[in-house]
Amino acid sequence: MNKSQLIQQLANDAGLTKAGAERAVNSLLNIITLQLQVNSHVSIQGFGTFSPRQAAARTGKHPVTGQPTHQPACVKAVFKQSPQLKDALNP
Repeated sequence: MNKSQLIQQLANDAGLTKAGAERAVNSLLNIITLQLQVNSHVSIQGFGTFSPRQAAARTGKHPVTGQPTHQPACVKAVFKQSPQLKDALNP
């Protein structure tokens, strides 16, 4: 499912217009992004937790040439599923 399909499904399930559902999805994604930018966790009960994680600098390898490349340190978004989501996916 991609973003436009998610918006359409939300509009159908919640009885919203497509524009209203798009604003809701964009707002949710924006809130999660902003919280991760300020190094804060976003926990959604029964779904999971989004959190920022610092990744150390490392040496990688160019996939075509095999030459070593420097990968700088960065912050990555990490998602940890809740036990309820895990149970729903693995009945």
